[in-house]
Amino acid sequence: MQKKLRFGVLGVSNHFVKRIILPVSKLENCEIYAIASRDIKKAQEAASEFSIPVAVGSYEELIAHPEVDAIYNPLPNHLHAEWTIKALEAGKPVLCEKPIAMDAAEAEKMAMVSEKTGVPLMEAFMYRFHPIWRHAKDMIKYNQLGAVTHIHAIFSYNNPDPANIRNVAEYGGGGLLDIGCYTNSVPRFLTGMEPRRVVSLMEFDSNNGTDINASGVVDYGSFQATFNVSTRSEPFQRVQVLCTGGSIVIYIPFNIYYDVPAVMTISTGQGTRDISFPLADSYGIMFSEFTDAVINKKPMPIPVSDAIANMKLLDALARSAKSNGWEDVK
Repeated sequence: MQKKLRFGVLGVSNHFVKRIILPVSKLENCEIYAIASRDIKKAQEAASEFSIPVAVGSYEELIAHPEVDAIYNPLPNHLHAEWTIKALEAGKPVLCEKPIAMDAAEAEKMAMVSEKTGVPLMEAFMYRFHPIWRHAKDMIKYNQLGAVTHIHAIFSYNNPDPANIRNVAEYGGGGLLDIGCYTNSVPRFLTGMEPRRVVSLMEFDSNNGTDINASGVVDYGSFQATFNVSTRSEPFQRVQVLCTGGSIVIYIPFNIYYDVPAVMTISTGQGTRDISFPLADSYGIMFSEFTDAVINKKPMPIPVSDAIANMKLLDALARSAKSNGWEDVK
């Protein structure tokens, strides 16, 4: 049995440097083995600084490298489908950053290639791997708080930089794709249900065309979910889950600190309690579990069908903002 999965990384992104290198360096079943940049000097500098064995000057070369076992794709959103498909066709399993694609149609093409080739593909929704979220899901699954009646999720940051990829519409910029993918995946993850219809409002930047403030209502039939995301507000994150017998609050639900305990508040008729969770790095757990599934030929921890369903929800919200009315989730 192979002991370590050797990852090749597409691009030298700030996200990769800040959030991926450290936790993966501590894992026993995988390693960052190669990195690619269209600027070879950039790849070489990153490889030297972070002790990555191989640096190459093109994405094609990275995918074709015989000692690269799997691909991590943190490229801008508009490049997810193209380079994920090329990696899958080359026989390399792919862990692709969220959102998996620009829309559901792209996600379905990626899934079709994965199924046709038999090569695994997973969307990198790291928050779902943290113990705090697994506990919250179990609270709902095992009816500890009664039936869900409402879920509200907020995620915002303030990034007005016109050169940043999150502010370039053709790159898949804007709040809905960048952080709305999180807020709208939460009710689906916690309940295992899929939405029926949505209605949303969006404010767009007059210069770059990206959505900078978005809100919506998502109808799940037995409960409703609401969300707010913004790329021009005070950095803030929170998820609230209301049930017939209690409630959950997760204070920093997505960018969970890895060096302090995560905390959730549970309220019931008996009282209110705070639950602390041991130190955990969501990214490290995600890489480890993805690797275990690849090496041992297990099902992906997050099936690609989940990624498609989430994109269908985001597509419906985008349509609603244009139609100014309810849209079915197709």
